[in-house]
Amino acid sequence: MAKKRKVLKKPNHKQKSKRTRNKNNKDNKVRIYKVNQATLEEQAKARREKNIQTFLVVVIIILAIAAIFSAIQTFFPNLFGRITLKGELAAKVNGVPITMQRLDTEYERLPAQYKYFITKEAFLNQLIDEILMVEEARKKGLFVSEEEVDKSLQTFMEQNNISQERLNDILKAKKLTYNELRQLVSNQRLIDKLLEEEVKNKINITTAMALQYYNENPDTFKIPELVTARHILISTNNRTEKEAYQQARIVLGLLEEDKSNFCDLVEEYSDDSGSLDKCGEYVFPRGQMVKEFEEAAFSQREGNITLVNTSFGSHIIWTINKTPEQIMRFQDVEEQIKRILRTQQEKMLYSDFIAGLRAQADITNYLVQEQKEEAEAKEEGTPGEEGGVVAAEQGEIKVVMEEQGEEEEVTPREAIEEEAVEEVEEGVDVMMPEEEIAEEQQELEETLEEEIAEIEEVTAKLSLAECLTSKGAVLYGAYWDSSTKKQKAYFGDEIDKIKYVECGVEGDYRAQTIECSEAGIMAYPTWVINNEKHMGVLTYEELAALTGCEI
Repeated sequence: MAKKRKVLKKPNHKQKSKRTRNKNNKDNKVRIYKVNQATLEEQAKARREKNIQTFLVVVIIILAIAAIFSAIQTFFPNLFGRITLKGELAAKVNGVPITMQRLDTEYERLPAQYKYFITKEAFLNQLIDEILMVEEARKKGLFVSEEEVDKSLQTFMEQNNISQERLNDILKAKKLTYNELRQLVSNQRLIDKLLEEEVKNKINITTAMALQYYNENPDTFKIPELVTARHILISTNNRTEKEAYQQARIVLGLLEEDKSNFCDLVEEYSDDSGSLDKCGEYVFPRGQMVKEFEEAAFSQREGNITLVNTSFGSHIIWTINKTPEQIMRFQDVEEQIKRILRTQQEKMLYSDFIAGLRAQADITNYLVQEQKEEAEAKEEGTPGEEGGVVAAEQGEIKVVMEEQGEEEEVTPREAIEEEAVEEVEEGVDVMMPEEEIAEEQQELEETLEEEIAEIEEVTAKLSLAECLTSKGAVLYGAYWDSSTKKQKAYFGDEIDKIKYVECGVEGDYRAQTIECSEAGIMAYPTWVINNEKHMGVLTYEELAALTGCEI
């Protein structure tokens, strides 16, 4: 009987896979849960609340630090000095801070020419005064409406022929927004209203006050002795003195008896190009022309003609008119004096008003404090020469030499004696009797005193002259005016550092330059300080008081 063949069946992979999965599921015990959406939302909410709480804690800590810092600034204002949350301070005015950033920004907006006259320290004082005046105006109930600001801006643009586009360009260049400009205009209008009430309405100048000023300043209104003369110059530039004199005699012979052809002869023969178009005429006081010319013009009678020689050549001089020294009449200068007195009184009232506001205010100027501390530090630690210190005590000059921790005081007399000993030791034959030593000591001390006095005088002149210029002070005068000469002489060589405007017109004392005429100059000399005119010769003390300069 035949055996049955065993048939190998092809395995069923699906069944095997199913068995395998069932086995794995049993072994791994995998369980699948249904997700609860409510649970997820609660978890997200919890995370948000935790983040919010963390943020609030951080904010509370920051505010707490700020509050602590503010309290320290309030109750211990000097603990941190100039450093605040707003940055480094330049000053504080009644608790209102002026930061260095604000000071630097606003100072940089000034035109370059203003910075020459206004230092940053002076500008800071202006900002302080501005804050005080704005506060005072608000206390008094003064205010500026938006319409007033609009009108002021419109007037400014019309007067300066500025379009809106041009204004925008200016603001951009100055890093200033339009709203900031409006605030500046508003503050200025507010200050103007305050000053109108506190200063201008209180000005009172009477005729009696003007007359008193006139009588107390006679030199201011004095017109010196003058002569009007015409001349024909025969120059020695291209001829000898003898040839010039002979030519002048020939021209003099051509002059008609009534002198009607004098101007024609000037035009034809005179070598003075500066007076050709004026018929050779000059009007001048004493001290302006060369000596021979001046003496001839002043000494001869009106209408006379003479021939004189000077370093320029030969002059045919005709004296036309002579005017004695005189003083301008009060009625001719009364209004000018009143304007000057009004300006002076306005400045005095303004200064008193600002001083009153400052006296009642709590002001801390950190720039001034810093400069004072630096100055004191320099004074305390100023080194002498070669490791020594020069000191003056009870009128005796001492030189303290420091060497290996020892100090030796040497008087001038001892110094002289030691110098003599050193020369003898070196083989030099030197005799220094007691009398000579005393004389040398006295001469040395006198020389030192003279040099110190000279240095102090030069320093005072230099400081005042430069300070006046830095404050914008201008001196107006005339070359022929004696009072102008006196004022200029006060400064010596330092007069070149003073801004001086010449008002005199060569050849005519009655004329005045356009610059002086437009400035309203009525007498010589006249100082213009802070847009105020001060007639007459002013002393150092008066100039210092008017400008705040130190002498």
